[in-house]
Amino acid sequence: MFKTIDLKNHFSKTQKILESKKEIFPYDMLGRSLASNAFYPKDIYTLLLEGKLSHFLYSKDLNFNHENFDAIILPTSPLLNQDIQNLSLFRRYHEKPIVQFDFIFDEYQILESLVYGADAFIVFPKMLKTMQLKKLYNFAVHLSLEAIFYLESKTDLNNAILAGARIFLLEDEKLLPLIPKNKALISKNIKNLHACIKES
Repeated sequence: MFKTIDLKNHFSKTQKILESKKEIFPYDMLGRSLASNAFYPKDIYTLLLEGKLSHFLYSKDLNFNHENFDAIILPTSPLLNQDIQNLSLFRRYHEKPIVQFDFIFDEYQILESLVYGADAFIVFPKMLKTMQLKKLYNFAVHLSLEAIFYLESKTDLNNAILAGARIFLLEDEKLLPLIPKNKALISKNIKNLHACIKES
């Protein structure tokens, strides 16, 4: 998750995969499948501010032995041979919040995230324009999902704030003084934030 990747290349390839998926399973059919969804998203933002989600576990699959975690981050990119079905499998047997990690840029993906049982997903501000971010975030909130904005620069932070973001995932301490109050902060290497991330 935290290794350097070619985001532009990944987004481009993901877009092609998404277009094929839409042809097989159109948006309206995906939306109708919500009728059989028994899981309502948890309010990750409030849980973070209340100190109830201190430890996030990042795991590439469901074969992990960790028990001491409050929420899980599951990658679902088909480019990396990861399966979105893992969201549903984890949700079926666990009550802990789920964060989907993929290259999200389309409302279809956000609806899909809800259908498969995620409570939140990670979004990359550097890959989208401010209005795109705002549109996606508003759609997520409409579905009671939360978006976690992955920040790598001041530009990312500015765009995330303009989009209305409430949760930030960051690795650069220099950004901390620039972040407004009442935001929830997650990191792998910065201590004393709302939550830390460990990898399985």
